[in-house]
Amino acid sequence: MSTGSGPTTRRRSSTPARPTIRDIAREAGVSVATVSRVTHDDPRVTGETKKRVQEAIDRLGYTPSSLGRALSYQRTNTLGIVLPGLGGPYFAALIEGAESVALERGVAINVLGTHLRPDAVGSVRQLAERTDGLLIAGGTLPDDEVARLSRTGRVVLVAGSSADAPSVLTDGRGAAAELTRHLIEVHGHRRMRFVGEPDGSPDTTRRYEGFRDALAAAGLREAGAPLHYGLDVRSGALAAREVHESVLPDALVCANDELAIGLLATLPGLGHRIPADVAITGFDDQSLAAIASPRLTTVHQPVTELGARAAAGALGEELGPSTVLETRLVIRESCGCTDAAAVSSAPATPEAPEA
Repeated sequence: MSTGSGPTTRRRSSTPARPTIRDIAREAGVSVATVSRVTHDDPRVTGETKKRVQEAIDRLGYTPSSLGRALSYQRTNTLGIVLPGLGGPYFAALIEGAESVALERGVAINVLGTHLRPDAVGSVRQLAERTDGLLIAGGTLPDDEVARLSRTGRVVLVAGSSADAPSVLTDGRGAAAELTRHLIEVHGHRRMRFVGEPDGSPDTTRRYEGFRDALAAAGLREAGAPLHYGLDVRSGALAAREVHESVLPDALVCANDELAIGLLATLPGLGHRIPADVAITGFDDQSLAAIASPRLTTVHQPVTELGARAAAGALGEELGPSTVLETRLVIRESCGCTDAAAVSSAPATPEAPEA
């Protein structure tokens, strides 16, 4: 006689299994990390990907575990800034603008200068792992690396352009063309040279293109090849000595103010009067431009705002593919204008509609 009750059968619970983060990842066709970022409202995941993940979450009824949330993901509260170098007023103003946004949001900044680093790309990748977003100066990294970083994090370019990351910049080409037209139309200059390395940065390239645009529109040619120098004051002094030993043009159009300041400081000592013998112009409108002797005609661009807008975008603020900030031509004495004409030209504003 059998005293047993036969094999024991375990009954399955009628309660459906709770969906996991892996279930959501499979449903949406993304990685577990991407799902985690969406549930934490990470700005690095946007658009169609975020929508697809959120739809999978709603469809499966997934609720993130608060414990898992705390253990698996933490914001770094750090903004990464990648620049080719850290010297000079331009980069100082850019960092100042980015820092103003970081302070408002309680975020620290980590600045990386790639100049002289043998493994610049590797250093930027390491920085990206420790930050919530990256602000990268245009031309600092190869395009394919910008694309790679953009696939895994929030990247915004300053003074550059990319098909893979939003950018914040000014119209350097148009501004340089306007400046060159002033030299042609107001002062009658015909023999002009560009000072700066056109292949050195996207900014310099666009300014050189604008310079050439204005010459071509006036039926003029360059008085000589560009003077290939860097963007610092010392390079401007070296450029001054080079033009002193050749035929002096009517005007020298510099890629930035630092180059122009170097020329202003050196050419008079070599026997050349500014602007009587040669006009000098800059770009950026740094603080020294207004107190140089003669005061420097230049283009004002809002460098601090460039840094601020790019930082806000890198930390999650919505940006379009290209955000273009306004510049204005600043007329002073180094181009040949008198004290009475040494005023800033305001940017054009639309006329008010008639009543």
